[in-house]
Amino acid sequence: MLPPYKSLRVVEFGRFIAAPYCGQLFADGGADVIKIEPVIGDDSRRNGTRLSATEARQYINKNRGKRCVAVDLSDVMIRESIARLVDSADVVLANFRPGQAEKLGLAYEQVRVRNSNVIYAENTAFGPTGPMAAKAGMDILLQAYAGVVPLKESGPEMNIDPIVDYTAALLMAWGVATALYAREKTGTGQRLDVSLLQAALVIQNNSVNHIDAVDGWREEFVDYLKEAFSRGHSLTDVLAYRETLKPTIAPPYYGFFRTQDGFLALAAGGLVLRQKVAGLLGIEDPSLKDAGFQPQDVAAHTAMIRSDVQARLSNETTAHWLAAFEEVGVPAGVVNMKEQMLNDAQCWENDYLVRLEHEELGGMTVVGPPVKFSKTPLSVQGPTPTLGRHTREVLLATGMQAATIDTLAKKGLLIA
Repeated sequence: MLPPYKSLRVVEFGRFIAAPYCGQLFADGGADVIKIEPVIGDDSRRNGTRLSATEARQYINKNRGKRCVAVDLSDVMIRESIARLVDSADVVLANFRPGQAEKLGLAYEQVRVRNSNVIYAENTAFGPTGPMAAKAGMDILLQAYAGVVPLKESGPEMNIDPIVDYTAALLMAWGVATALYAREKTGTGQRLDVSLLQAALVIQNNSVNHIDAVDGWREEFVDYLKEAFSRGHSLTDVLAYRETLKPTIAPPYYGFFRTQDGFLALAAGGLVLRQKVAGLLGIEDPSLKDAGFQPQDVAAHTAMIRSDVQARLSNETTAHWLAAFEEVGVPAGVVNMKEQMLNDAQCWENDYLVRLEHEELGGMTVVGPPVKFSKTPLSVQGPTPTLGRHTREVLLATGMQAATIDTLAKKGLLIA
């Protein structure tokens, strides 16, 4: 079976996470993904644990199966050669610093003059227009700006995993696939913008919304925030004030609970499931019996029920409760650490993890392609490329002479 993107050419000007992981998804689909890097390499080659002279852990995670061209785009001859490469591209993934693409002649309006069918997907921080359009940004900045960062009394708490970047990468891949489908119908390409800001809003889709009839408190809180810190209010004060306006109510049968020997994740979200939990634990909850029941203090009632659930779960082991909830048909599970996933039988049985052989680093375990196709499966096409591994073969194919490549290499303008 042929992979779905076997004849597709993707030229990636990607750095760090979003555009590179998007490119890796297309490489897993069989596309010829050519990654253009500076002669010092994508910064992610140096991020995380350094594994070799030119690769670190954060590069390994999102660049497998690609061809790498390491060049200095400030050189005219190199720019002309890369422009010819872009002319042959079906897709361009762009993650330039603000204004850089225009200087290099690689912005969409410049590229489409020579390649009108190209799908040009650009990853920006704050979007293409507006007062912050020209600002650079990374995951942590957008987590902070968009309110993704959890706030504790001690201060903001950083999400170690770059959830905004990876969400943007998935949106970017979906956008490119959609644009390719549209091109099959219309015969024309287009530009896509996938911003980290939009990705941050998608992550918070459950809570970033406003129902006019009930959400007036949000405006009151925003007005309060404008001067709260300048008046000497602490974060504890701010969080407490927000609670007075709209108390945070943890669902009583949904979340993490302490057991006799560990923790349990309980996911009784629907009415029937909540009734099963209450029945199993012997909890009297009038809200589960009477659809018209309305406690005077919803937050207090919810906290009381949740406390009761917690007290009963703490009397037996995690294994006991997993078996009990399984028997009555309530979703429940263990709380694992990330490291345990590498040996998880469920992950291996479904090929969510795969083994890979790297030419310098040897064997490694990595996260596999994230979607399973019955007829056109994705698969790991190869390891990450060493820096400049494919510069010579790609530039030769664009018409650059071997002697010119050698001369530019001696000047340090490319790695071949």
